[in-house]
Amino acid sequence: MSASKLVSRIPGFPPFSLCSLASVCSLFIAVSLLAGWFIPEFYAWTDSDQSRPSPLLWKVPLGAAVASTAFCMVLPWLPMQTNPIRDTPSPSMRFSLRALMMLTAGIAVAIPLLAKYPLVVSGIICAGAYGCLIAFSVRNPPHRMASFALFGSMILPYAWVIGYEELDRILPTLTVIIAGMPTFLPAALLGSTFGQHFQESQWLSFLLTALEIAVGVWIIRLGPKQTIAYLLLVLQISALGSLGFYMMCIA
Repeated sequence: MSASKLVSRIPGFPPFSLCSLASVCSLFIAVSLLAGWFIPEFYAWTDSDQSRPSPLLWKVPLGAAVASTAFCMVLPWLPMQTNPIRDTPSPSMRFSLRALMMLTAGIAVAIPLLAKYPLVVSGIICAGAYGCLIAFSVRNPPHRMASFALFGSMILPYAWVIGYEELDRILPTLTVIIAGMPTFLPAALLGSTFGQHFQESQWLSFLLTALEIAVGVWIIRLGPKQTIAYLLLVLQISALGSLGFYMMCIA
């Protein structure tokens, strides 16, 4: 049985064809898993050691970024469905003065709480974003494969953790920060500009991951080509973050 027929038999998945978004999303999931699993092998292949990263370690991701940018530039001309898939009809929302006041009050309360308990509040926001992604995929079957690809591009680049020899050493820390790991690198860079160590700026990774999910859900609605471009960005951010996290673990 061919792969297209096998996937088409899975309940809730759209029809699968070579040029469809579903096939591209499946490719993203597979590439994310392979890239994440072979992070240690890639690090060893560059002849890097624990104290001296090889220049090749950054030249390969830079080349991948340049190739992705070139691909996104020609993406609008590739033969693929360009009309956005319509979501499952949902009841229209009406904004009233009362709802606006409640939203404003919620933001006013969240800001001081975030300043006082940044890790707790940002963790709740990140968990809510993951919940919204799950709800979005359940309510909109045509977007389900793209939602899975978004989640896979965020998490699967850290697949090497499963086979890590000293997993018991990093497991307590990993269970706390795993939800924000997709934006590990941007959070670390942003925190360093404010003079904060990553352990002090974990709340940034939670907020950035929640933002990444929210933007992803919005872009998935726009159409397949926009989704592919965003998945390329998400995959590379997660892969670089996974590489940086691996370097920290073996240091």
